[in-house]
Amino acid sequence: MVREDDKVIPVRVALRCRPLVPKEISEGCQMCLSFVSGEPQVVVGNDKSFTYDYVFDPSVEQEEVFNTAVAPLIRGIFKGYNATVLAYGQTGSGKTYSMGGTYTANQEYEPSVGVIPRVIKLLFKEKEQRQDWEFILKVSYLEIYNEDILDLLCPSRERSSPISIREDPKEGIKIVGLTERKVTCAQDTVSCLEQGNNSRTVASTAMNSQSSRSHAIFTICIDQKKKNDKNSSFHSKLHLVDLAGSERQKKTKAEGDRLKEGININRGLLCLGNVISALGDENKKGGFVPYRDSKLTRLLQDSLGGNSHTLMIACVSPADSNLEETLNTLRYADRARKIKNKPIVNLDPQAAELHHLKQQVQQLQVLLLQAHGGTLPVSINMAPSENLQSLMEKNQSLTEENQKLIQGLSEAAGQTAQMLERIILTEQENEKMNAKLEQLQQHAVCKLDLQKLVETVEDEELKENVEVIRDLQQVLAQLQVRLNPGREECEAEMGQDTKRSLDDFTTQHALRQAQLSKELLELNKALALKEALAKKMTQNDSQLEPIQSKYQTDIRDLELEVSSLQKEKEELILALHMAKKDVNQAKLSERRRKRLQELEGQISELKKKLNEQSKLLKLKESTERTVSKLNQEIKEMKNQRVQLMRQMKDDAEKFRQWKQQKDKEVIQLKERDRQGKYELLKLKRDFQK
Repeated sequence: MVREDDKVIPVRVALRCRPLVPKEISEGCQMCLSFVSGEPQVVVGNDKSFTYDYVFDPSVEQEEVFNTAVAPLIRGIFKGYNATVLAYGQTGSGKTYSMGGTYTANQEYEPSVGVIPRVIKLLFKEKEQRQDWEFILKVSYLEIYNEDILDLLCPSRERSSPISIREDPKEGIKIVGLTERKVTCAQDTVSCLEQGNNSRTVASTAMNSQSSRSHAIFTICIDQKKKNDKNSSFHSKLHLVDLAGSERQKKTKAEGDRLKEGININRGLLCLGNVISALGDENKKGGFVPYRDSKLTRLLQDSLGGNSHTLMIACVSPADSNLEETLNTLRYADRARKIKNKPIVNLDPQAAELHHLKQQVQQLQVLLLQAHGGTLPVSINMAPSENLQSLMEKNQSLTEENQKLIQGLSEAAGQTAQMLERIILTEQENEKMNAKLEQLQQHAVCKLDLQKLVETVEDEELKENVEVIRDLQQVLAQLQVRLNPGREECEAEMGQDTKRSLDDFTTQHALRQAQLSKELLELNKALALKEALAKKMTQNDSQLEPIQSKYQTDIRDLELEVSSLQKEKEELILALHMAKKDVNQAKLSERRRKRLQELEGQISELKKKLNEQSKLLKLKESTERTVSKLNQEIKEMKNQRVQLMRQMKDDAEKFRQWKQQKDKEVIQLKERDRQGKYELLKLKRDFQK
């Protein structure tokens, strides 16, 4: 399946024909073009026809041209694509009128407004509808005049360095030294457009009183980022190009500078035609394309055969006097339709690299988990989203299973505790029964051989009583046999439960030790950071000590100087009062007054210095307090670390003692079992005797 970014999009061509102008009507010119109704087709004369993507006859207004051909390109910009609108045609064919190259803010609501002002209005309208995106818009405006690039947003007297063209492998063609202005609303953008239009080079020729003498390119750069997803970031450019018209000297009657300008214009358009021919010729596919033959083709390198959606508006005159130039324009536009562009979504380079690295990390995580789970990946080229989904599902199922196991473990621990309690009670009852049974077995009746007694006794009543006693002996023997296996079974079950509880306690102890080790590691990290900070601040304080001593010395000197100056000031004030009484000492008092003013200025400066040095000393004191606070925190953390290590040691000791006790209990149970077996064997021997 072909991805959207790999699609090949041809250059779209819109043909626009202007009406006959009064000069052509007065000269008796006739229409040489006819239009096929309902079809994007134009017929030259009677036999030559051309088909384009859009065809607009002289009756079509500016708004229809914009909505039909240009608006779809503008909406694609917000998806991250570059776009170019290119106006081409002979001089006086309506290129500048179509593009809006003479637009002013006073023409905002007029139907004659061209493409560029309408593009600005639509851009900011679409921007307002996307509240969940952040936008940064920058505009630049240049013209190519006599193969020199001039910045229309920067006056010539302020230009410090020449403008040059550079090619970046990631961002494409870049213009170094060109002014870029950040704009936030349509009004700012229109003011930049007006400023550039006023700076454009125009002149009068025999074919057009306001002929553009340069190629102009108005560029809008758009950076957009999604507010809730910083990885979704696009960077796109929109080039709006108004080319100077091709012209013939015998028709324009240009001389001097106008002739030189016309030669350079035709030279640039010839290079553009060669580029279009090289790109549109299917026989020369993959061959050399002469982009570097002119600055115009170099700047339009991405727009023609590169990373951009491009629309060429071919403007023509319908007059038969311009038939040859009109036919050349139609052929020019027909060749341009064969150019194949490859527009791609222009992601922000950093965001794209970050997204790529995240995808790699996800793939590696999935492969690692699959390897740990013992299953090999089905396909290494599996989509990262599918891997992540399967990983999330597996994680969810493992989490649920873990919760069930924890719940089952807690229930089993409770049941084990209850069972141990029942076993202890049963064992106590069993011991009581065994004691009573042993007492009965020690009775003299149990040692009699009643079988012989039954055979020898003749009294029937006595014989029945002896048989009852003999039945009692058999019941006691059966009870002994029944109790001993029950005891063995209980002891075996108790041994298994003890083993289970031992394993549970061992697991809990291991988990607790791991948790304490983790806390100890984090505490060590925090302690190392605090110690490093305290050490750094202590070093700074040690470096500040000589400065502090110097400042204290300076403060003492300044205080002494201030006191001496204050004393001198008081003496001068006293002398000044005394001088007022004496008329002859007027000059002397004037000198004293000046000296007094100088002293006051010196005193104020010295007081400022004293205040500054006092601030430095206060800063030093606050630093010392901070260091002492850090040292106190370090001391507390060390105490906490000691307590934690002591707790780990105590837990390990408790676990060792508990295990030792359980081992002793197991040994005692085994010993008791062995003794029980021995007693049973002894009883059997006694009964046999």
